Amino acid sequence: MKLGGSVITDKAKPFTYRSDVASALAEEIASSDQRVVVVHGGGSFGHTLARQFGLSSSAYSKSAAGVAQTRSAMYELNQLVCKTMIEFKLSPYPFAPFDLLSRTPRQAASAWLNGLLRAGVTPVTFGDVCSYPGGFRVLSGDTIVHQLSTILPPERVVFAIDVDGIHEEDSTVVIQEISPARARRLRIQRGDDATGGMSLKVQIAAKIAAAGTEVRFVSGYRRNEFAKALKGLEFYGTVVRS
Repeated sequence: MKLGGSVITDKAKPFTYRSDVASALAEEIASSDQRVVVVHGGGSFGHTLARQFGLSSSAYSKSAAGVAQTRSAMYELNQLVCKTMIEFKLSPYPFAPFDLLSRTPRQAASAWLNGLLRAGVTPVTFGDVCSYPGGFRVLSGDTIVHQLSTILPPERVVFAIDVDGIHEEDSTVVIQEISPARARRLRIQRGDDATGGMSLKVQIAAKIAAAGTEVRFVSGYRRNEFAKALKGLEFYGTVVRS
């Protein structure tokens, strides 16, 4: 499950957490009887500072102050998300993504995540700023979803976003179902955040669906549709499948 930063925060107001929206989504996850791994975006916490300091997923930065402040904001948002989940008995288990995804063998990472799920906790991770030989770069929550889907092949992947589904940039009509091949060809506005916006999400969805896992895009503001998407039921939104 990817909880979009534009859903759980107000991107027009720096450092504004939408506790009401996050609570509604957490309640639906808790009542779904699904074992879920949650990834959340940065929204008006991480992206606000990433833009200020020139951090992105496409170029390296050596701004120590930018790294420190952006990471601090992401940990602050993660704490808020986890506190909301605790209110609904979800038992979140937060973890930073970089070490698991880059330094842990795939089989060991899969065993670790499965162990957490069997223990009844909900693994929670988030977009982060990571250290590489060339400097620091944003590791997008969407990229993390893709990497996790290769480590722990899920029954489905759900993106909770701030619109009803996927549509091309010159249309407002939601595409109900789309193949990975067509998804790769869609003309979608990239957006102005630090990690590629909707365009990246669609490209990631195409890769996941091509590997055999269904991907669903649903509005995080429509809790009933979100609940149906999470459970694998028919819903209003977009399905990407082979």
